[in-house]
Amino acid sequence: MSVYLQAIMNKILLSIGTNENREASLVLCHQLLNNLFEEIHYSETSITKPYGVKYHNDFLNQLAIAYTEQDKEDIHAALKELEKKMGRKASDKESGIVVIDIDIVIWNQEIIKATDIERTYIKDLLPTLDIQLLS
Repeated sequence: MSVYLQAIMNKILLSIGTNENREASLVLCHQLLNNLFEEIHYSETSITKPYGVKYHNDFLNQLAIAYTEQDKEDIHAALKELEKKMGRKASDKESGIVVIDIDIVIWNQEIIKATDIERTYIKDLLPTLDIQLLS
């Protein structure tokens, strides 16, 4: 994609996490995200210890920068649908299972998840992206 096209599209920072069949879940997530976005770039991955008492398995985390012409509400709905397609159920959270969690952290230059942006794994993974997010 040209720099010009990137400049007129919405730029999104996504946070991706899984603690169930981690590697396979991430591979499937990539396939589905690649079909959703015109262009997407992934960070390296990191493994983090779970926080809170519900979660027992370590998480595999990754960030992605994606570009789209779609609006924020449509993308949010598409991401929630993608999570369901991968098998995520509302009841899983109570048992500590996260098949996949995909969150919009930044939309263009608007911080959507202020608490997430402060998480250590996001700070650690941001430099592994080759693209300037907030330029």
